[in-house]
Amino acid sequence: MKIKKVVGIAFIEDNKLLIVQSRKSSKTNSYTFIGGGVEEGETLIEAAKREVSEEINNGFTIDDNELELVFEQVEKAASDPNLTIKMHVFLAHKKIDVPLIPNEEILIYHWYTLGEDYNISNSIRDFLEYTKENNIIKKIQR
Repeated sequence: MKIKKVVGIAFIEDNKLLIVQSRKSSKTNSYTFIGGGVEEGETLIEAAKREVSEEINNGFTIDDNELELVFEQVEKAASDPNLTIKMHVFLAHKKIDVPLIPNEEILIYHWYTLGEDYNISNSIRDFLEYTKENNIIKKIQR
């Protein structure tokens, strides 16, 4: 079975996690991290930086030292249940200082708090549980 490498970037501000609905994830009405597939010859960090600049758009960039790999798991893709992915989640140590404007890739941006009724991906659900259990970040609060 072929497993596709994917990166997700967790932006957390004011105890809320940025989740997005992309054109792909809208097919299953699910929300995911900013992120996407790792291209041939690309490192995980390079993929994370590229995805951030593509999906936040608006001139926003992030540096290597502002990304911390905190979580990895193999799962079914939120956009395609027939695809198995290895999700690599980076915690972003940079505030988003540009407006979040829907674009060709991202339809909806949302600052998520626990308990909200959103169809979040398994990787987000598992990331939140992992960070809570391991005291990696402050709990995403209501």
